[in-house]
Amino acid sequence: MGEDPDAARPHEELVPGWHVPGRTRYDYDLRIGDAERDIAMTQLREHFVAGRLDFDELSERIDDALIAKTQRQIDRLLADLPRPPRHPRAARPEDALPEPVPDAGRFLVFAMLLFALATWILIMAWMARHSYYGQLPHFPPPPGGG
Repeated sequence: MGEDPDAARPHEELVPGWHVPGRTRYDYDLRIGDAERDIAMTQLREHFVAGRLDFDELSERIDDALIAKTQRQIDRLLADLPRPPRHPRAARPEDALPEPVPDAGRFLVFAMLLFALATWILIMAWMARHSYYGQLPHFPPPPGGG
């Protein structure tokens, strides 16, 4: 077997987008969009809340984030701040899904329908028992038999 031809090449040449600070050909001169600016401003606000930045620093850095055009400019704004902790992923996909909440609306509609049906049956039973057919007055036959 021969030697690996890529063994001597630096990582940034092997994997596009690989970043080694101060020693890369990409050097983060990539253009960014609004999504990257929003992420940076969110991180800056979190550092402000944590007390790492005062209001003046926050205002200045947010202004710079709004006019940043490359990832390098965003990285400079966050270089002296700790990176946000990564949230560990769930071990299983089932753990990540929230438990389904029982639908109270369906239960309420079902209960109302059952109540209406039971009420209707009781009313029909009462009406059948107290119907007019069994309680009509009995008149004697007319005189003269006709």
